[in-house]
Amino acid sequence: MPSLDLPSGIRIRYDDRGPRGVPVVVLAHGFGVSLEMWMPQMRALSERHRLITWDARGHGGSSAPTDVASYDMPGLAADLRGLLEGLDAVEGAIIGGMSFGGMIALQYAVDHPADTAALILSDSVTRGDGPIAEVGFSGDPGIDGARLAMVSRPDLTPALPGLAMPALLIVGDRDERILDGLPRMAGLPRRRIVRLHGCSHGTSGQRPDAWNDAVLRFLDDIEAGAPLGEDETV
Repeated sequence: MPSLDLPSGIRIRYDDRGPRGVPVVVLAHGFGVSLEMWMPQMRALSERHRLITWDARGHGGSSAPTDVASYDMPGLAADLRGLLEGLDAVEGAIIGGMSFGGMIALQYAVDHPADTAALILSDSVTRGDGPIAEVGFSGDPGIDGARLAMVSRPDLTPALPGLAMPALLIVGDRDERILDGLPRMAGLPRRRIVRLHGCSHGTSGQRPDAWNDAVLRFLDDIEAGAPLGEDETV
């Protein structure tokens, strides 16, 4: 699988498939896994879209700096920016991710709103304004750095009203840690919330067909300029 060396010195492993000259969909994986978590989505989403998946720093085949303090959410979003620039995939990109990856996606959208055509957040909400949790370190710099980035990430709740792009939020109807924070996402002015029945954390793996259908319907609707409609449970 190919890798790209960023000007920062970080090497990012990625997968890039599907036709060219069509909307680019970018998906960031969850904590502690790699781009292979998107295998159940790759065929369905790449038939009519260019699909880019990638390993965040500290994960999979990407660089894992030993300095844990070098991992933060703005830096992870900057890694994504560098990857998309290197792949000539910045303009009109649809940016998404699951859990940890959703945090990166949201940070990217806040940092680059003009280049984010739409947002897909799966199993992911803002941090909220509570105290930063303590981090227990395991000795693995990639895992420890990602965990630090998650707990110390900026609270982007106040930035949500300024994000004008359409947004899809997917959440399991049994995922209490995400459902508790879902009201904070009401600040997104153009949003569709899809609750997947019977799912806890990790909806894309638990019900991949339903997850894929929710994403493809969203992509079709935004391409057609159709209204996002009411929230739904499927």
